[in-house]
Amino acid sequence: MADIKTILNRVLGQSGFLKRGQFFNSSDPDDVQMVEIANRVAIEIGSYYDWGSLKIPHTIALAAGQSSYPLPLGLRWIIADSAWETDGSRKVDMPVEDNAWYQYKFSTLTSGGVIRARKYGDELEVVEPFNGGSITFEYVTEYFVKEPAPTNILKEEFTKDTDTWLLDDQLLTLGIQAHWQQSKMMPTYQEHYKNYMNKMREAISRDAGGQTIGGASRPLRRSPYTKTWVN
Repeated sequence: MADIKTILNRVLGQSGFLKRGQFFNSSDPDDVQMVEIANRVAIEIGSYYDWGSLKIPHTIALAAGQSSYPLPLGLRWIIADSAWETDGSRKVDMPVEDNAWYQYKFSTLTSGGVIRARKYGDELEVVEPFNGGSITFEYVTEYFVKEPAPTNILKEEFTKDTDTWLLDDQLLTLGIQAHWQQSKMMPTYQEHYKNYMNKMREAISRDAGGQTIGGASRPLRRSPYTKTWVN
């Protein structure tokens, strides 16, 4: 895992430019530009797909009479259909549609024992919370940059030469290279952007995984066992 200074110098070196001793806190306009491009590409990649390494589980303990609960810092979005009662007994109804939400919240309509919730600002709002209940869900964090030890602070953008990237270094390198070459109006930037997008698809495929096709000793088929289009 390379730090951002190493990655930016790779971009310069591969294009025949001299490497730099530092990028962050530099007054050189070219260094400032590369830092801005690096952070732009980091956000672009981080937002492009629900990367497995950016998914984090979170549990909220409910309490009777407390309808609002703080959401974790760095939450980008809650993964759809991931919210369940912690014991796994029931799926949480979340997010509740606005028209139904106000009925549950302000009318005498009961939630019927089902936990119903919605994201409201930086909080999770729950209808009729009860003691002993809890909700577990997964969310995608916007913190995809990490400071080195001893702080190991997670954050949403690069601020130091020693910061590291939590996703694919090569993908970040290609993305910075493509956007940097475009900013310099280099004729090869389109080719590098194509390589960047190809690498993006490859990284997504590798992150998503998949089942092995073939290898079974016999076809694992259900009925009908004959071709239905044959007369």
